[in-house]
Amino acid sequence: MSLWHDPRVSRTAQRLDWLDLFRGLAVLGMIWTHSANTFLDAALQQTAWFHELTYYHGLIAPAFFWIAGFARAHVTTETRKPALPALKRLLLVLLTGYLLHVPWDRLLDTQAVLRAVIAVDVLHCLALTGILLLVLERCGRWREAAALVLMLLFVSLEGPAREWSTGVRALDAWWSPAHGSVFTLFPWAGFGLAGFATRRIWNGGVNRRALVTAGTGALLAFAQPVFFLERLGWVMLAAVVVAMLAENVARFTGWLRLAGRESLLLYVVHLLIIHSIPLPRLPLQHLIGPTQPPEMVACIFTILFGLSLALGIWNERRKRAARERRLTGPR
Repeated sequence: MSLWHDPRVSRTAQRLDWLDLFRGLAVLGMIWTHSANTFLDAALQQTAWFHELTYYHGLIAPAFFWIAGFARAHVTTETRKPALPALKRLLLVLLTGYLLHVPWDRLLDTQAVLRAVIAVDVLHCLALTGILLLVLERCGRWREAAALVLMLLFVSLEGPAREWSTGVRALDAWWSPAHGSVFTLFPWAGFGLAGFATRRIWNGGVNRRALVTAGTGALLAFAQPVFFLERLGWVMLAAVVVAMLAENVARFTGWLRLAGRESLLLYVVHLLIIHSIPLPRLPLQHLIGPTQPPEMVACIFTILFGLSLALGIWNERRKRAARERRLTGPR
């Protein structure tokens, strides 16, 4: 998700266009993945082709984490930025993650509410990863080295952390899927830390260092069949490919770059439509269920993305108008 955008900072200083495009592609893949997992016929989800497709679905979340890390390193390379505005946004993302897990239709079932609310998901991990990056920024010229050390630590702790238990369920949910967590801090924060460290060797431009980054990604993707390294490799490789193509496709991908800029809003909106809004009595998740052929899933995905993007367009226009009012002042 887009964790770092501050409307008070100029667009030139704040963003790499290709990074918005990469995030927009991840948003597109994310909404497709949720659509397929929720609505595709259950029997088709057990087929070999869908299991193969699931591998590519599994690259979406690592891309979001890597982008968040790279983006924060990019905007703080030349100058240190105040941590408080970013921290406020990250805490809002964390709160949103918890609110999305509230089973609003079962509020009287306190045990069900507790189990659902303490579960850790992608927004929780992204927010805490972002807070870790804010701390790393204060390490000066050693910040990328510190990020690499933390990355190795977080990846190595994935297995052992599953057995940890403090007795506090809300805390244990951060490192053990046993509490219903879909994402846990280990190893997912490692992808954000890797993105942060990558900015040290590549500034995001189409240059020789881009080829070094792509080569490193290819080695990780093909040489090591390890969950973290393999996915990190594919994400790094994809990042360079998007950076190299972004300028050539800029005319046709403005909508994707906007989706990247408004990724948090699109994430929340499409999940609410799927899981929370009753149509007419039940949300789509239960009204339709895993019953549809691929072509109908594609239609549902298109509608979900279109509705979410429309709200993203409205939100970007609203923010632009607010900025213009601040610049012009009262009349």
